[in-house]
Amino acid sequence: MPNPLIIAHRGATQLAPENSIAAFKAAIEAGADAIEFDIHFSKDKQIIVHHDYFLGRTEDGAGFIGNYSYAELQKLDIGSKFDDSFSTERIPTLKDILILGKGKTLFEIELRCPTLSFLKSAIEEIQQAGVESDVELTSPHIPLLVHAKKIAPYIRTGVFFDLYPTWKTKVLGQQHILDWMVLLDAQVAHLPMELLEKDFVDALHQKNFSVHGANLNEKVEIEKAIFYNVDQFSTDRLETAISICASI
Repeated sequence: MPNPLIIAHRGATQLAPENSIAAFKAAIEAGADAIEFDIHFSKDKQIIVHHDYFLGRTEDGAGFIGNYSYAELQKLDIGSKFDDSFSTERIPTLKDILILGKGKTLFEIELRCPTLSFLKSAIEEIQQAGVESDVELTSPHIPLLVHAKKIAPYIRTGVFFDLYPTWKTKVLGQQHILDWMVLLDAQVAHLPMELLEKDFVDALHQKNFSVHGANLNEKVEIEKAIFYNVDQFSTDRLETAISICASI
């Protein structure tokens, strides 16, 4: 079987500040099959790329990101906390990243703002960039994925699944995942390492679903995921993942 797609989680974060133009460029140049990033609405309805809802971890700022205009956010240095040599890095827009990666990589885009206007704007930008077939939409806000299928049924969607609660058996948990995938008309099941098993991956494949290994960073995790025949996995250790896949 072919190696799974390698998705650079927030870009090549070992080489450059997460979610920066530099990190996404580095990921593409290193050979990532796809790049992953989260998007939000700014106060003036610009779609921006940033992981957290609140400022402060990757830049000198504070407060809810949606309370700032795009112009205000552009004043923030998102690189110096990683290294002073990246002091010119600024929060990119969705359009910036789609232009950067078009024809060079795939895009896993996590929708962070749970409003219909945000979803419509995001899909419109994806369509304008002409990358619909290269995009997978994910979100912690399940209703967004439902509406995404109504607006653009041809765009792939991926669903995040967590560890089962203590009351749920493995058999029931796996059945619920299969049922949710059907109900949501989704294409990709995102599973943490703890939920990945060869038989379950096979069961998802039999239903024509793709399987994503979520944030696999250790060599043993990546090797297991490849053995289980996952279709793709995200990682914060891009060069390690590429090296492992190349050796198999």
